[in-house]
Amino acid sequence: MLTAEQKARDDARRPIADAITGAFSNYAARFSPDRKKIVFGSRRSGNREIYLADVARPDAAPVVITQGPERAENAVFSRDGRSIFFSRDTGADENFRIYQVGLDGKNERCLTPGPVLNRSDLIEPRHLPGTLVYTQSDVKSPATQFVVQRVGEEPRVVHTEQIPAFLNDVTADGKRALFARWNSMSDFVQFELDLGTGNTRRLYPAEGKKAAIRTAAYSADGSRVFIAGDDGDASQVLLALDAKSATVQQTFVQKTPATASIAQIVVSPRGDRLGVAIDTGDHQEPWLFDAKTLQPVMKVPTELGYVTFDWFSDDGTKVTATVSGSSGPPDVHVIDVATGAVTPLRKDARPGLDSLPAIETSVETIQAFDGLSLPVIVYLPKGARTNGQKLPVIAQFHGGPQDSSSVGWDQWAEFFVAQGYAFIEPNVRGSSGYGRAFEMADNREKRADWLKDLVSVNTWAKSQAWADPNRVIAMGGSYGGYTVLMALTRQPKLWRAGVEYSGSANQITFLQSTDQALRSAFADEFGDLDKDRALLEEFSPITKIDQLVAPLYVYQGQNDPRVPREEADQVVEALRARNVPVEYQVAANEGHSLDRRENRVEFFVRVARFLEDNAR
Repeated sequence: MLTAEQKARDDARRPIADAITGAFSNYAARFSPDRKKIVFGSRRSGNREIYLADVARPDAAPVVITQGPERAENAVFSRDGRSIFFSRDTGADENFRIYQVGLDGKNERCLTPGPVLNRSDLIEPRHLPGTLVYTQSDVKSPATQFVVQRVGEEPRVVHTEQIPAFLNDVTADGKRALFARWNSMSDFVQFELDLGTGNTRRLYPAEGKKAAIRTAAYSADGSRVFIAGDDGDASQVLLALDAKSATVQQTFVQKTPATASIAQIVVSPRGDRLGVAIDTGDHQEPWLFDAKTLQPVMKVPTELGYVTFDWFSDDGTKVTATVSGSSGPPDVHVIDVATGAVTPLRKDARPGLDSLPAIETSVETIQAFDGLSLPVIVYLPKGARTNGQKLPVIAQFHGGPQDSSSVGWDQWAEFFVAQGYAFIEPNVRGSSGYGRAFEMADNREKRADWLKDLVSVNTWAKSQAWADPNRVIAMGGSYGGYTVLMALTRQPKLWRAGVEYSGSANQITFLQSTDQALRSAFADEFGDLDKDRALLEEFSPITKIDQLVAPLYVYQGQNDPRVPREEADQVVEALRARNVPVEYQVAANEGHSLDRRENRVEFFVRVARFLEDNAR
């Protein structure tokens, strides 16, 4: 029960939380066949919905195509341009069904009314309209089924992989598909699937070799296969393979910087260009490549931040992209393929942003115990470096593990900087975008070195002129939530408080109950559940939960299929038994997510109050 004084503080913070969470993102825009309209995802309603807009009227309000209590995403125009396909799950449980709806938002129908399964993004082959190709899987099994379905007909499973696999692309005639078999986080195998016979053929790497494959795509005519990943060693490469013989015809080696990975390939239907996103860890760069020579043509000029290509227009002259820089929330843009010119596709008003305090952003480097460089993104109130103030510090650790924090407009940083915090986002070992060795430097027993990185982050933060060394707080979600729990149980004297959302507490119960595709692929990362129980116990927060004495805020989605609620319950019950200050927020309509605006507002307001009351 809140006191009147606590409620007053919550009420005072709510307007800025409303303004920040109301600064919605637009993302994943795709053109209609005639390029006159776009369909895109947006959180403008407070939930993930699908919108339709006229390209010629970027300031006109878009039309909402999906509306209701459940989130919708992965929208594409049908090849004839008369309808939209999209995906929707229930309570953010990630069991997506595929739907079709008219351009006016009417006549919606579910195309996959059968079993409750997690279905991937669909692909409708360019020259086979009305046919959908996708994968489906059950959270209780690591197996992946490949499905071909004519609209209006029953799905047909054409192939089953007994371990996790990802659908990458389908040829324009709908006869062949690319998929990656996911053996572990550092071991993928690229295959081609004959969608008629169900037969598969290994493409890359050669038998007995390992490679970390990021993505793959067919050339426009299906004669070649583009693969991005590593060469089984340290080099990050983009390959062009002959589709029939699987021989490598061309190789582009990423050199500037050499540690960056090629995160995305989007192929022009005209066959002349590739959209290639280069992940450098703390930002992502969009490039246009020559599809014939596999050489860069131009770097697309965008604000420093995170950029993803979305979709080429049917004539290949334009490509849409989602751009997230520090100047504002992610938004949809169009890139002119000939000139590289970048133009916003939307001009939506986002009231309240002008009232937010100015933020200074920088990328700095921490030296780890073994000399490894650890990048850290720093968000400070303007003037904090020179005004002599000592600010409490929040260190936000990213999820993944194979992920990284990127420079950009960040709701978390915006809110907590406005509350008077310094906000930092470290990319400790295990983060992606800094090379294969860096990404694998936290695997299994090496997680002990990763723990030392957390100490390095803490020590560095406390040494900064703008930091209050007595108030350094660990925050993070998913794997970042696990990071918070490990920091607070293994380094209890270093951290003033913690905020964790959707993090695992017990690696054994987590692997037993999570999506079994993750269990299979995480064996190299954390350990095998059947063979490495001692290792899993060693790096489970719950085994030293009695060492956790710092105040802790815990958030959990009720329907989380990746980190089930039982993980959070274990932590909260153990802390309450010892009277450690803990606050527990459970969202009934969330999964492995904190998406909905009302839940995020509540989270921000309650966390700010909790830290003010318990981490002074």
